Amino acid sequence: MRHVRRIAFRPNVGFGGKSRDTAMVARGCRSRCGAGVVFAAYPLIDIEIARWFFDGEAAQFPIARNADWLSIRKSLNWIPYLFVLPALFVLLRKIVFPGSPMPIAPSVVLFLIGSLIAGPGIATNVVLKDNWGRPRPNHIQQFAGTADFKPWWQPGGACPRNCSFVSGEASQAYWLVAPAMLAPPPLRPAAMGVAVVFGTSVGALRVAFGRHFVSDVVFAAVITIAIVIGFYWLLLDPIRRNDARLERAIERGAIALHRSAGGLLAGAGNALTHAGRALWQAGQRWQAYIASLKPVPDYPHWTEKPDSLV
Repeated sequence: MRHVRRIAFRPNVGFGGKSRDTAMVARGCRSRCGAGVVFAAYPLIDIEIARWFFDGEAAQFPIARNADWLSIRKSLNWIPYLFVLPALFVLLRKIVFPGSPMPIAPSVVLFLIGSLIAGPGIATNVVLKDNWGRPRPNHIQQFAGTADFKPWWQPGGACPRNCSFVSGEASQAYWLVAPAMLAPPPLRPAAMGVAVVFGTSVGALRVAFGRHFVSDVVFAAVITIAIVIGFYWLLLDPIRRNDARLERAIERGAIALHRSAGGLLAGAGNALTHAGRALWQAGQRWQAYIASLKPVPDYPHWTEKPDSLV
């Protein structure tokens, strides 16, 4: 195996092997949990904050109809994908070419892809948004809608799917804490701060649009950052990290996938061969049947039929 210079990651470790990065992010997560307690005790804060952006005379959230703000929203949603694309490319390259070395450390690749899938993907959009039932602000009676307001801790509202709790776009934006934790140690605190500010800005925009309550954004941050910390602990903590073992496991999985794909293709080829043989035999039988048919006599005048046909 030829030598490839790998993009590594050096954790910011303090005394006793404890990561300063996870401690810093955990403090921010605890502060947002405290905010969640406040929203549980005073749920009407959600309505009061949403009212700041609602135009009662027009019965709408004006920013949600502004083309410039809609363009900004769409642009911001692409940013997290730009940070995961290199890891996704490296993983796909390893799957296609199992013997090739990974230029980015396997633990970093799995950390980025796994936390994005588990956090914004599964926890936010699959588990919560499609099952919690909380109506969005623009759907409740206080803002020209028809549904009843539900506090964040009370599931089972009038929304059938893609509901308000939690904010999917804010969760995706807060996921940028994951690549920020990979920045060089001197820049890492600033990078994580920028990631949190970015997530808060995206969440604030969704609140201004009338599509989410503030508590939706707060718990999007709590859940997403907690999942990022969990993946960091599993894959990047110095005590558990083993890139050589991870790469071997990915390589074995890729080889098994190649074998399975080869077996499926071979089975499909055999099935097509049998189908082709059956069609050929059916064609031969049809030709034999056509050849066995007697031609109809060609009579010059159909009105003058021989006695055998009368």
